[in-house]
Amino acid sequence: MQKQVSFKNGKGLTLRGMVHIPKTYDAAVVFLHGFPTHYKGTAPTRIAFSLEKAGFLTLRFSYSHCQYSDGNVEDMLMSAMVSDTKFAIDYLYKHYRFKRLILIGQSTGAIVGALYAWKDKRIAKLVLTGVVSKLDEAVHYDFSDRQIRDFWMKGYARLKSDRRYYHRKKLSKKFYDEFFTLNIPAAIKKFKKPLLIMHGTADEAVPASKDPLELYDFAHKPKKLVLIKGASHSFKKHWKQYMNHLVAFIRKT
Repeated sequence: MQKQVSFKNGKGLTLRGMVHIPKTYDAAVVFLHGFPTHYKGTAPTRIAFSLEKAGFLTLRFSYSHCQYSDGNVEDMLMSAMVSDTKFAIDYLYKHYRFKRLILIGQSTGAIVGALYAWKDKRIAKLVLTGVVSKLDEAVHYDFSDRQIRDFWMKGYARLKSDRRYYHRKKLSKKFYDEFFTLNIPAAIKKFKKPLLIMHGTADEAVPASKDPLELYDFAHKPKKLVLIKGASHSFKKHWKQYMNHLVAFIRKT
């Protein structure tokens, strides 16, 4: 069963999403989507239905300033996404009963998850897929030289996206600046619960030969690194392998 939900973040903006509710469950998942997308995107939708089928209560939601939630794209910040995560978890704990919570982040959502997880004792396990290691070295994964020039010259850059809602929208230089102020290695070193890092060896956005290996080295045990041969950033053609690893990790006690 699926239920449309909404809740407020710390700034009073309404965040909207969907809860997937199996007939029985004892574990819950909060899924953090990538950039620029939203909770109705292909990856959030596919993973939520797959997790519901596997017996996990699952919340997917749009961050503030993303499509379907309140706020303007130009004001989007990764630090705001990190803050929004707390209120998504608060919502689940307020309205549902479960024994443990798993936080899953994909792409930019994995950045958010890595930065947030150590702060919240309610999180039992963390899953990061398609994640970068050092933001200051990863800025070119998201932005072209021209966009970076625009950030500096104009104070904003226009997004290039196959999603009509986001394409050509302005994004403030403040978003770019956070690539040099947010510290993923420092955050992941503070997380001391089970961690799964999954990456496709054919990831076209984040090189499998660098980022997942670096982040794995920074992380505490218990930790697991899974490299899926031939898989892309979205794991689209390797979904069964992706889900098998994910479900096994969640179920492991």
